[in-house]
Amino acid sequence: MSKLEEAALVAMRDVIGLRPGEEVVIAANFEGDSFDISRALFDQTKALGGRPVMMLQEPKTILQFAEHAVLAAIREAPDIFISVPHFKTGKDPYGQKVGYIGHDGKKYDHIQYYMLGERRIRSFWSPSLTRDTFERCVVIDYAKMREDAAKLKKVIDAGRSMHVTAPGGTDVTISIEGRLGYADDGDFRTPGSGGNVPCGEVYVSPVVGSTKGTIVYDGTLDLIPHAVQPKEPVRLDFKNGYIDKVTGGADAEALLNVIRSGEKRARENGLVAEERNARNIGELGIGLNYKAKMVNNMLEDEKVGKTCHFAIGFNYDNDGPALIHQDCLVKSPSIWVDDIQILKDGEIII
Repeated sequence: MSKLEEAALVAMRDVIGLRPGEEVVIAANFEGDSFDISRALFDQTKALGGRPVMMLQEPKTILQFAEHAVLAAIREAPDIFISVPHFKTGKDPYGQKVGYIGHDGKKYDHIQYYMLGERRIRSFWSPSLTRDTFERCVVIDYAKMREDAAKLKKVIDAGRSMHVTAPGGTDVTISIEGRLGYADDGDFRTPGSGGNVPCGEVYVSPVVGSTKGTIVYDGTLDLIPHAVQPKEPVRLDFKNGYIDKVTGGADAEALLNVIRSGEKRARENGLVAEERNARNIGELGIGLNYKAKMVNNMLEDEKVGKTCHFAIGFNYDNDGPALIHQDCLVKSPSIWVDDIQILKDGEIII
């Protein structure tokens, strides 16, 4: 069995927990490694007794809409939906302008998230996935990762605020009051569960507009449609909970241009909250995959052990909508939840 076939088998058997007879929809592109990886997932689904369907669309950036047929396929509630896009799956126009309301009153801006929230599908999504990342970062010790993730999530769930410092200059506080952590630990075997493949992070959505202090990105920067290692650190300063200044040379200007593009697109579509939240911190994530490296591919880079990332833009609690979500890394963070330290210089210490 090749490394590609082994990774696809592990993803379908150990991560998504495919059962014989289940229907699997795989959305992909011809570009990059998307097609080859998706075909391997298709073949391993068949080998495990599943019923795969593969759909191809043009590549989409974070600011573009998915094709109607892809969204319609998700709406039909296959047992499993998998997206391996060259860039992104694409936004949902109905979700953006109207939204889907769950049985608990929660609003979703994409049919995929709605179907997950209603526990009608399970899913994984792998934007910009490369064959190298797939082969290297999927065949891992999931028991250990799930143990680490459970420890961190338990403390975060009970917390009210988080404080992050780092050698690069980060010193920032966010509110997480009323929030729960998410464990992207590779256990997507039950309806309603989903996350990235490769996996390996615990993350939380800060209370909207609650960020205070300074973030200094000294690891990978998520730009559109690529990621880079900054030539000099990029500093974010906050005012009234939102990004006020972005400084640090050419890479800082490039990141600021991404923020402005999210604001402009929202403004043109009359989306007031989305325009404001282009300067919100929508996620704090802690990397847990120790096979991951910084390769300028955010799908892998945000999982790197001994790092954390702060995403600019929308959150996953669906109360901070935006048209962008730019994950950017901080190296060797020390992190406290209230008065409990959970990371010291990147190492888990609970």
